[in-house]
Amino acid sequence: MTFQANTAEFKATSETNAGLARGTIVLTLRGEVAVEDLRVGDKVITRDVGAQPLRGLLQHTGESSIVEKHSFGTNRPAHDMRVSVGQPFLMREEGPIFGTARLMAQDMHCKLENTPLYCLVFDRSHVIYADGAELAVA
Repeated sequence: MTFQANTAEFKATSETNAGLARGTIVLTLRGEVAVEDLRVGDKVITRDVGAQPLRGLLQHTGESSIVEKHSFGTNRPAHDMRVSVGQPFLMREEGPIFGTARLMAQDMHCKLENTPLYCLVFDRSHVIYADGAELAVA
């Protein structure tokens, strides 16, 4: 499955600034797991090729924002979620394209500096399911 990265911002931020805040629920073969409880080797469900082993979980701090519940459709995300402002989301309104949280966040006054964030590392880029939304991870 091929996805179109439609903005330069997606390309610039997806590799360096993406991240999920503590408490974000990621879909894995062992069920729904909070991002901070993921472990190297966990099989994370991907949209593109099924379950893939997590190779690393990097922590960093960065600017984050809240993406509101239902921003991408019913239960996408399932509730308000805090992510890096550079976190790419899959949007399907006009075909498979990506938008970042900075572009999608309805309430940018909820931005926080220096938020602890988790970045999932795989052998290659994938689309994963987190809090009911589809997110790109590099």
